[in-house]
Amino acid sequence: MPGEFAVMSTLLQNAAPAVSQHQSSQRSAPKAGEPEAALREHATAVRARRRQRLALDNAQADAVYIVRSGLLGIEAASPGKHRQLLELFYPGDIIRRSLVPDLPGITLTALNVTEVWRLPGRSFDALLAASPEQSAHAHRRLADQHARATLHASIIGALNGDERFASLLVELGLRLGAAVPAGISIDVPLSRTDIADYLALNPDTLSRITSRFKARGLLMHLGGGHTVLPAWDALLGASPVATTLQALHAPRPA
Repeated sequence: MPGEFAVMSTLLQNAAPAVSQHQSSQRSAPKAGEPEAALREHATAVRARRRQRLALDNAQADAVYIVRSGLLGIEAASPGKHRQLLELFYPGDIIRRSLVPDLPGITLTALNVTEVWRLPGRSFDALLAASPEQSAHAHRRLADQHARATLHASIIGALNGDERFASLLVELGLRLGAAVPAGISIDVPLSRTDIADYLALNPDTLSRITSRFKARGLLMHLGGGHTVLPAWDALLGASPVATTLQALHAPRPA
C-alpha cells in the first residue's frame, strides 16, 4: 500500500471509535427523540421510488435533504459520457446542495425506495443555531460523510480492483447486512453498472472479479439483488481498509 494511503487510513481510523471486526448491522434511521426528530415539523417528507431523481439544481436554492430510509447516490455525467456514481448516502446522512460540487449533469438519485426530509438551508441553519445539541449532531454527521468520501477517493486511487470490490462489500455488509446462519445477508440496491461506476472499473473487469470472489467463497448471489457474504472475516482480510471502514460505517450513538 502506498505510504500516503497508509497515513490517510490511519488518520481516518482515529477520527471515529473502533468497533468489533465481527460486527455487521444496518445503521438505522434516526428515532424519535434524537436530534433530527426536531427537524421534522419544519421539513417536507419526500418518498422516492427506485431511480427517481430528486431536485438538485439552482432553483432549489440551498436545499437540505436528511435521509430517513433507503439509499441515495450523487451522480454526474460529462457531455458524451455515461453517468458516474460518486457518493452514497445512508439513513441519517445530510445532503446539502451548497456542499455538492457543481459538476456536469449532477443529480441526486434514489438507488432504492427512499424517504427523505427536505427543508430550505436557511431553515436548517436557524434550527441548528437554536439548538447546540442539534448543531453538534449535524456537524458530526457531515464530518463522518466527509471522511467517508475522502476514504472512497483514496480507495479508487490506491487499491486494485479486487481490493476495491472487497471494500465495497464490507461497507454494504456493515450498512445493509443482517446476520444469518449462512453469513451476512444483503439486499444490494446497486446494479452491476452502479458498482462498476462507483469503483471506477470496467464492467467486464467487475464480472471477472465477481467470479473470483465466488470461487474463493467470499460471495454468493441468490438472485434479485440478494447476496450473501459467507466468510466475513476472510472478506475483511481482503480489504486493506477494513478496520477504517468499520470505524466509519458501524452504528454509533447520535
